[in-house]
Amino acid sequence: MLEVRELLIKAFASAWRAGNQKIDRDTYINSSINVINSIQIQPEMIYAEEGQGLVDGEKLDHLEDLVRADGSWVYYGVPAENFFLVTWMPDAQAAREKVAALQQEGDSIACVVDLAEEWRPGK
Repeated sequence: MLEVRELLIKAFASAWRAGNQKIDRDTYINSSINVINSIQIQPEMIYAEEGQGLVDGEKLDHLEDLVRADGSWVYYGVPAENFFLVTWMPDAQAAREKVAALQQEGDSIACVVDLAEEWRPGK
């Protein structure tokens, strides 16, 4: 099992690589976490809406919750619509097929989440 926080960081790092990388990786990951207004967590899906984000001293609930660590996870975000979701797939092939289908939708970021991704701010 993975903590939601850990999965989100891995998802944002994977999305940064899949995107245009206009800003540095640390800033992208930090800002991706800080703009979440609301989050819905299920064992096989995380859905978040973005907006003004967290204000000083606030933190998101349920980041310590656990989600599946088997199979593959797919990140899908639509920046213009201020939402992203991370969804579980039973295997790597299913995840690649889902990403290919999502990428045909246009102005979005879709990628398989690299579960080996590590991140510590400033490193």
